[in-house]
Amino acid sequence: MTTAPPYAWQNGRIVAWDDCVVHARSQGAFWGANVFEGVRAYLNADDGRSYTFRVRDHLARLRRSMKSLHMEIDHTDDELAQACSDLVLANDLGVDVHVCVVAYFDTGPNFDPLAHTTDTGVHITSTVVPRSPAYERGVAATVSSWRRISDDAMPPRIKAGANYHNSRLAQHEAKRNGYDTTLLLNQRGTVSEAPGSCVVMVRDGQIITPPGTSGVLEGITVATMADLAAEHLGKTVHRREIDRTELYAADELFLCGTMTELLPITSVDRIPVGDGVRGPVTHALQERYDEVVRNRVPRPDWCTPVEPARAEVPA
Repeated sequence: MTTAPPYAWQNGRIVAWDDCVVHARSQGAFWGANVFEGVRAYLNADDGRSYTFRVRDHLARLRRSMKSLHMEIDHTDDELAQACSDLVLANDLGVDVHVCVVAYFDTGPNFDPLAHTTDTGVHITSTVVPRSPAYERGVAATVSSWRRISDDAMPPRIKAGANYHNSRLAQHEAKRNGYDTTLLLNQRGTVSEAPGSCVVMVRDGQIITPPGTSGVLEGITVATMADLAAEHLGKTVHRREIDRTELYAADELFLCGTMTELLPITSVDRIPVGDGVRGPVTHALQERYDEVVRNRVPRPDWCTPVEPARAEVPA
């Protein structure tokens, strides 16, 4: 088992890892009444510093999720961004880490998981998540028998813990059937996303990803990829529906997500994608992505240095 880091953050302070707890009867634990964001902190070996990547964009999406759930918390985005830095510094792991920010509903009146409550909290954890060995060799995917949740039932653009049971069902089915991951179709039968990742297709020289209305979480990583494709490859990313059989006809496929980064898909339903290896567009975008997230190519709007809070200067 991986050794746990020494510290977490909860409700305004650094706490020991084992002390970062919510009650089993809290609404966040009992019914998954929480919203969350995953943020990567990347180490730049050249300057020895770590940088959180697009932390402000992640926190803005967290606020949109909270708004949809009528959730309010006691911390500003500035406080949460600094808490992420404080935790990375406290754990001092010296490698790339994944930082998870979770806002949750706590125990409701009479311990009722359905009751209205304004009792909320926030916890933040950072863990070591090494880059997948499949980053170069790719993964084998299948099309899931489970359909993606839809906006009229469990809105997928809200990054809520309860929504991810849909992803868990699909991913576990795929693993039992001998695949690395899976792709979910939406209620219209077109491609939605993978568990925890957006799907990107390269076909006939075009880069294509499903639109926000196709049952996807509106991805920050896929938006980053689109900017890099325009800047470095001169390609516009087209957002349109993707049919299932297009997956089989694609030249390249890859996943986009904070945890997965840019991960090649080399087969779907045991049909090779292109030549069955990572494609040139995917590879080129991976290289650009790695340069940016480590602040080797400075993007101050995206990369935030992990550093202690600045002391206030006396007036």
